[in-house]
Amino acid sequence: MHIVLMVTATAAPLVVVSTYIPIAIGSGGGVSTPLLYALTTLVLLCFAVGFAQMAKRVTSTGAFYTFTTQGLGRSIGLAAGFLILVAYCMIVAAVSGGFGYFGSALLSRYFGVEVTWYWFAIAGLAAMFAISYFKVTLTARVLSVLLILEVLVVAIVCVFTIGKGGVSGQMAEAFDPTELAAAPAIGIGFFLAFWSWIGFETTAIYGEETKDPRETVPRATYIAVITLGVFYTVAAYAAVIAFGADAPEQANALVGDYFFVAADNYTWHVVRVAMDFLVVSGFFASVFAWQNNASRYLYSLGRDRVLPRALGRTHPEHKSPHVALGTQTVVAITTVAIFAAIGADPLLELGTWLGIFCTIAVIAVQLLVCFSVVGYFNKIGRQTRGDYLKTLAAPVLGATGQIIIMGLLLKNLTFLAGADVLVVKLMPLYAAVIFVAAVVYARWLKRNSPDRYASIGQLHDEP
Repeated sequence: MHIVLMVTATAAPLVVVSTYIPIAIGSGGGVSTPLLYALTTLVLLCFAVGFAQMAKRVTSTGAFYTFTTQGLGRSIGLAAGFLILVAYCMIVAAVSGGFGYFGSALLSRYFGVEVTWYWFAIAGLAAMFAISYFKVTLTARVLSVLLILEVLVVAIVCVFTIGKGGVSGQMAEAFDPTELAAAPAIGIGFFLAFWSWIGFETTAIYGEETKDPRETVPRATYIAVITLGVFYTVAAYAAVIAFGADAPEQANALVGDYFFVAADNYTWHVVRVAMDFLVVSGFFASVFAWQNNASRYLYSLGRDRVLPRALGRTHPEHKSPHVALGTQTVVAITTVAIFAAIGADPLLELGTWLGIFCTIAVIAVQLLVCFSVVGYFNKIGRQTRGDYLKTLAAPVLGATGQIIIMGLLLKNLTFLAGADVLVVKLMPLYAAVIFVAAVVYARWLKRNSPDRYASIGQLHDEP
């Protein structure tokens, strides 16, 4: 359950419900948004099947990095590792933008205290390092209180909205496939639904810190995908019926206030106030989880001697990757400071632009993982029909989904970024450069340092 909590924190459910779902209703799936979230759940379950089979045999903090190495070789594995590492380091800074923005607004609105967003964000990152210094169990305890409240308040809004029948009764058409033709832009709706799940590989990242990873990681993966899928689908349905047929129009008009207005309309004002506070705690939990994910990739690459060896050290008492945590915190604070120095908007530029780059990178690596599952089981063999379904058919379906979502992302880059600027258009190139540079580095290691090359993506019997 600690791992499931970390996945939920990464997903930031209240942030998804208050931000992504309204955008999907207004500019993507329209009233069919609940159906899109339900279909996305099925696609990700296909990916999760192969992922879980790999996790039963390969236990590593490197997760995607190690999986790809085992299935596609060291050069591609290192490229996947570098790409996901950069993505995770940058997404810590990206989500910190939202944390700083909403935290600063909260202090001003309720306490009359004016703190610039970047100072709030930097203070939060420093506090997260202090807590993350200890083992994941302490991290999970801190997150659990915030997440339970966050999920509870969304559940209250959903129960009351659906229970009261929304503005004009229940809407069966929200799950009618024939209504998809009337959606504003189904591609954007599907992308936003996929975006809501970014980071669920957290289940494998913490495998080495569990008692029985071969059972725990697959179980946690299925629980995370299914529970988040049900949660998002119900929340999307509640959000649609809250405004009925006018939902797309209202979503475009209200955007970030959409779900908050629904809370005011169907519950009590105290719920709205609680949501104002819990959005901040939700961002905090999300940054917290991403910070731990990124640091564990630094740790894994350091342990394999691909990056400086010091990154691969663990604390003698708490067993946390404290050097990697400190390094990642410095990177995040520096990134936030750079964006602050150039006067960037914490949501529209720091939060959105970096977030899009990270999503491109993560989807590309998830696609590689699908191929890795096939490649790995081609090597070790399959014995039953179930093996073929789980390690061939399911990964192929998962790869198809990743390809589709990557196409939707690239097609709608400027819309999602909210700006038609060169720095956004070149984001696929940034990811490609990182990937190619890592492959070149791996080939260099093979020629000049064979022992370090051999350590890429290796399996470790002990954490």
